[in-house]
Amino acid sequence: MNTKLFPVIYFIVLLSLFSCNADFFDKYPIDEPAEDNFYQDEESIKQVLNDAYFTLREAYRNYFVFGDLASDDVYNSKFNNSSNHITINESNVVADNGLVSAMWDNAYATISRTNLVLDHIEGIAMSDEHRSQYLNEAKFLRALMYFNLVRIYGDVPLVLKDMEEPSEAFEFGRTSQDEVYAQIISDLTDAESLPESYTNNQDIGRATKWAAKTLLAKVHLTLKQYREADSKLKEVLTSTHHLLPSYAAVFAADNPNNEEIIFAVQYARGFDPSQGNPFVEGAFANEDIGMGVLKRGTGTFLMTEELFNEFMPNDQRTTMIESLEGSRRRYIFTMKYYDTGMTSTVDAGNDWIVLRYADVCLMYAEVQNELGNTPEALPYLREVRDRAGLNTDPGLANAPQAMRLAIEHERRLELFCEGHRWFDLLRTGRLQQVMNTHFDSSLSNDEIGTNSNIEDYELLFPIPRYQINLNPDKIKQNTGY
Repeated sequence: MNTKLFPVIYFIVLLSLFSCNADFFDKYPIDEPAEDNFYQDEESIKQVLNDAYFTLREAYRNYFVFGDLASDDVYNSKFNNSSNHITINESNVVADNGLVSAMWDNAYATISRTNLVLDHIEGIAMSDEHRSQYLNEAKFLRALMYFNLVRIYGDVPLVLKDMEEPSEAFEFGRTSQDEVYAQIISDLTDAESLPESYTNNQDIGRATKWAAKTLLAKVHLTLKQYREADSKLKEVLTSTHHLLPSYAAVFAADNPNNEEIIFAVQYARGFDPSQGNPFVEGAFANEDIGMGVLKRGTGTFLMTEELFNEFMPNDQRTTMIESLEGSRRRYIFTMKYYDTGMTSTVDAGNDWIVLRYADVCLMYAEVQNELGNTPEALPYLREVRDRAGLNTDPGLANAPQAMRLAIEHERRLELFCEGHRWFDLLRTGRLQQVMNTHFDSSLSNDEIGTNSNIEDYELLFPIPRYQINLNPDKIKQNTGY
């Protein structure tokens, strides 16, 4: 095996690359089993599946870059000189961008684990119930990764099996978005048979039936398949998930996997090596203005003045926003990833929430409006705004276009800094209009750069250049890059 191939071809999966954790989220992986004798029993399958969950942490490490930093909600403080973040923030991305490569690599690393589970589970003794659960958890995670990939890069290699030899990787070219979405829908449809919830503490946080239905609804909404989205969202609305009375409580590190959260990437405080989230430092200024354990961050995940100004003074969601004056400017930052339990080190246990009930309410409102049932959209928009302490204009029930914009605005405020904004604007076809207005505003150079704009081809990000270089016959670059 040419070990130099591993960092650049994530389609190649050898079990010697594993770091498997035996207790799901609570132990750092330490063992490296050999492939030839590994798949012996149910425990081996669980270890590989657990490793797929573990790699989600890396798969989501840079998700905010595409969902938030590329949008009008977040900026990167140029004082940190991170050209990778700056060029995405200013829509000047090139195929050599390290974050573009990392997102690709880490998503396929998770996919590789799911394929290992799916390839090796047959023939291993276990109950039918467990076999179904492991298969469908793997399918959910694979679908989630492909949903992220297809929205970011467009056509991507659709790899549905483990590859035992490096040469197999070169067989894969880019698969059309239609085929990728068809596989996503197929995987999520199967995953709908997952358990509704888990009682064992070590299992809480795994994919559930409601996670599969919610993600499937979001896929259908993205494809403008409104009737299909409507059906799935109605099912989720009957689940035990609901809005918490307190907005801040949704994100608290000591309240993980609460009734509002449908699926989240799990982080934890107090482990060595650290399993804390990487977002808390990104969301803090990169100069010494803090107190306690967080004195300086990296400044890669800061809120724009434009976003902050969209909140009404009495909006309860502002409890998760803070600002501090620095030597260069005022910094506004989200507190959704700040763990108040940190005492000696920056080791935040707040999870990255992928799916939650408020998103379901707003998706359902959007679907009803697009189906021509605008009056039916109003109660679900109002439910979210009621928690925020805001009134809702009843006249929206008779104004489809105004309702459409109201839902878009509410998603921006309710789901801020959770990786939704870019993909929401992309889905609704308003990305260029909104972003080019943002770039044409009077915001600081730190936030919008100079002469920035989004052209047609920049609705997709580039395929990592090394992928093109490795397999030029099969992997072609997106137009414009």
